[in-house]
Amino acid sequence: MPRLMVYGFGIVTLLWYFWCVIGLIIGVLYYIFFNDKAWKRNGIVLASAIGFITIFVHFYKEIAPLPIVIWFFVIFIISYSIFLLILDILRRKKISVNKITQWYQSYEKFSKKKQRAIELIVIFIPITLWTSVSIDLGVMFDNHPRLLWVNAPTMGSINETFDITVEAWDPFERLSAVYKGRVEFSLESFNLTNYDPIMNTQANLPDPYTFTGQVFGSDIAYEIRDGKDNGRHVFQVSIITPGFHYILVNDSQTKNIYYSNPIIINNYTSNDPIIVWGDIHTHSQLSDGTGTPDHSFYYAKYIACLDFNALTDHGEIMLFAPWSLNDLESSTNKWYEPNNFVTLHGIEWTCVRTGHYVCIFSGNTLLKSPILDSYFTVKSPQALWNTLDDFTSSHGVRALALPHHSTKEAYIQDWTYNNPKYVKIAEVSSVHGEFLFEQRHELNYVGAIDPPPTYTNGSSVVDAFTMGHRMTMYVASDEHDGHPGHSLSHTRAYIGHQRPYTLWHTRNEHPYPGGLTAVYVNNFTREGVFSGLENQRIYANSDHGRPILTFQINGTHVGDGSTFIASNSTEHREINVFLVQDGAPVAQKSKAASVTSNWIPNWNADIEIIKNGKLWHTQEISSPIVNFTIIDSEPITGASYENSCIKRGNNYYINQYSDNPIDPSTLNTNGYDYYLIRVVGENGRISYAGPIWVEY
Repeated sequence: MPRLMVYGFGIVTLLWYFWCVIGLIIGVLYYIFFNDKAWKRNGIVLASAIGFITIFVHFYKEIAPLPIVIWFFVIFIISYSIFLLILDILRRKKISVNKITQWYQSYEKFSKKKQRAIELIVIFIPITLWTSVSIDLGVMFDNHPRLLWVNAPTMGSINETFDITVEAWDPFERLSAVYKGRVEFSLESFNLTNYDPIMNTQANLPDPYTFTGQVFGSDIAYEIRDGKDNGRHVFQVSIITPGFHYILVNDSQTKNIYYSNPIIINNYTSNDPIIVWGDIHTHSQLSDGTGTPDHSFYYAKYIACLDFNALTDHGEIMLFAPWSLNDLESSTNKWYEPNNFVTLHGIEWTCVRTGHYVCIFSGNTLLKSPILDSYFTVKSPQALWNTLDDFTSSHGVRALALPHHSTKEAYIQDWTYNNPKYVKIAEVSSVHGEFLFEQRHELNYVGAIDPPPTYTNGSSVVDAFTMGHRMTMYVASDEHDGHPGHSLSHTRAYIGHQRPYTLWHTRNEHPYPGGLTAVYVNNFTREGVFSGLENQRIYANSDHGRPILTFQINGTHVGDGSTFIASNSTEHREINVFLVQDGAPVAQKSKAASVTSNWIPNWNADIEIIKNGKLWHTQEISSPIVNFTIIDSEPITGASYENSCIKRGNNYYINQYSDNPIDPSTLNTNGYDYYLIRVVGENGRISYAGPIWVEY
């Protein structure tokens, strides 16, 4: 019985990511040490199954790895049980199985030396399969610095002291615990009005500084609390001269100069809104992510340098451990520091049939009853809206439901179920890719994972705009690797032995860098950040970069309705875009941020104006700051999705995946034109703002 129980445990490890190695070890040990032929067979079958499924989910990307592993687990148990049952029946009926086991009888005739060689090969095969994709020596041992990342607040007042964080990153964007370089500081500044360079900026910059670190590297350097820098140091700066400023850091070790994100210094008052950056879609070990909630918030605040963060674990997983909701709520409240670091309560409702929604809340309480699970408790979008109605009414709070990865086949978004009361912003980019357009659309330059087998209209965020849904674009990470605000899963550090450890397979299907959203807030509190999101005063970026981006039409900005009302259908629309680019090295799909010798930022980019879902104008730029205005005097026509609907039987649907019949004539912008901005950097960084709606 103990032998059977241990073997059963080994089978369960098939479901685990890196830690299926436990089952592999159990299988190999059974094969080596048990003399009983049946148990030797059981052992090698288990080890081979784990080796095969590990390498299969690594290379086969058409289906998410977790469903593959679950189905393999079920099929393995059933098929192997049937196989053993057949053998047992044959033995009980005294039917010869010599032909079935003839290969084994031949094996017994070999010399001991040949038998040992065959056994070594049999053992070697599953171990090699597993090791080839589960062990990365570079991720294990290469923690040497490759570049510096410099972070500062986006806005500051004249002569006000603020913190800047300098981090040394290894080849996988982790803190380099062994970094011991010397850094020197300078400024590159530009005039607030004409953007000319400022030659004599007055500022109080830090003195040169030499980092302290370890002899040996670490994949989780920020957990080393021995008083050394371990790849990260916080400095204080004040700038007296108004302007747009980059803090430049000259590094003695990599021999490059690194740019911070842009900083606006002006004569601000406490009544002026400020820009804060955050990630509102992240996961922890409470569902299918990595690390504790405390670890996530620590990383978000101190390492990713976020201003706000929402931890939004999956309700359908937490349903099986309902006490975890209390842990999530408690940790979210513990880490909330008004005017310093804002945490938002959140949970994800996962529906395969109609799409996912991350739900975040304005108050100090998490929705815990009913748990937002689409299988047992909250089974439909209407049930979700009813649940949010009940919770917000009874607790005196507000809620947002955030659709995401809308074009993935496994969770394709059905926009006909939208509720504008809660669905005000939509995720256009994450670790899954870009979802502004369908993956194969000519304007989708980076793609996304899990596309439907054929081009599918009606699932992208642009299609939702064309249907008349008045949402605004945001970006988040949807990270599952314990690094909110700066996911590492687009690098080789997705590997299972990268800490924080995980049992889930979700890391190896996230090849894109997670992004951030900027929010204009009137007060830096939970209420202030939520109100900024709710009122759509936002813009967003596809990786860890933090540019400054404003977009307006005839003085109407994004947010608070985002609507300009023209006096007639041909009134000139002055479309203005202002951009100050981030100078940090850029992360891309399956590629960590990197630099070369004598590296300088690449400022080349295309600013795209997308009107009614089509590329209307492209402005090529080659400087860090650009401010341009272009006139649109074409008649306002609006946009319609009507002709893209499909007919099944007597009903119309937005696409073949939808089960909600609609009247195609209702799917339009009601005569409004909509414009949005996308900045596509030559370096791979993409930023988003809008839409703004124009009616007359």
